[in-house]
Amino acid sequence: MNSNSTSPCAPVSVVVIGVDNLDKSLEFYAGTLGLTVAEQLTWQGSDFEQYWQVPAGTTARCAFLQHGADPVGRIQLMEFDAPNRKLVRQSGVKRAIGLFNLNLYTSDIQKDFAKLTAQGFNFWGEPAHQDFGPGVGATYELAFDGPDGVAINLVELITRDPSTMIGHLYEYVTEYGRTSTGFTEVVTTAHTVSDMDKALEFYYGPLGMKLFVESVLDALELNRANNLPDDARTRSVLVQGDHEYGKIALAEPMNYELPNLVADAVAPNIGYLAQSFQVDDLAAVVSACAALGVEEFSTLVTMNMPGRGKCKAMLVRNPGSGALQEIFQAI
Repeated sequence: MNSNSTSPCAPVSVVVIGVDNLDKSLEFYAGTLGLTVAEQLTWQGSDFEQYWQVPAGTTARCAFLQHGADPVGRIQLMEFDAPNRKLVRQSGVKRAIGLFNLNLYTSDIQKDFAKLTAQGFNFWGEPAHQDFGPGVGATYELAFDGPDGVAINLVELITRDPSTMIGHLYEYVTEYGRTSTGFTEVVTTAHTVSDMDKALEFYYGPLGMKLFVESVLDALELNRANNLPDDARTRSVLVQGDHEYGKIALAEPMNYELPNLVADAVAPNIGYLAQSFQVDDLAAVVSACAALGVEEFSTLVTMNMPGRGKCKAMLVRNPGSGALQEIFQAI
């Protein structure tokens, strides 16, 4: 995949985050993570207002960050000039219905832990060793509350044997490259849903994503780490586009209830607002969404978008959760 091509098997191209203060958030995403700021602009006008369903006169200071050659795993930060902005996710919420976290690979998790601790971030625990068995391999993982209420999970790939899944990923990341501070773009992003089958209809159907792995999570240690009931069972499905990055980690509670972030995850609020997917033929995707009865949030519009130039784009709600999904075609 390269920067001038797209595929019907669409990975997450962009994650859209509403921020409290753009300059402060850039200190983390550009400064600490080392992502490249491809464009900064003030987004405004009637198309912008209609698209995000904000009052007339609203503007947003935006920054578009990326790394690597491919249009995948990028981050769009938006500071809306609007009163009464809400924080979508409060600190301490470790799982909820809606778009939830960003996963990135790192080269040295212990160094990151020390650096981020010095910067004042709130961690969910110390770096944890995860051994997934001989065919898969092992990692270190570290979760914390990132800027603007967005949960961040850092993963260091430990296993080097290329015959294992993690060893294969390590080789891929080494060849693909990291930022100057040792990180990748967004590799995986979490989306917790209330109806897995409906969510998968959307990801497998209009977007053409594929199953990567599916399981049921019920380990006591994991449940307690996520503040879930001891007997909680969670259906976990990882879906993938045509890239190693931009995967989606879907989760559905099977025997317990969760708070719901979806109602507040809209402009001009602060937090994880939308997943964005680049497609070749937006008209075909729109038709496929209509056939599924997918709810439109904003109708199709042609406009200049941060970091992407002139595009046709629309926002819909994922039928499995109601979370915002942006679909766009560069023109």
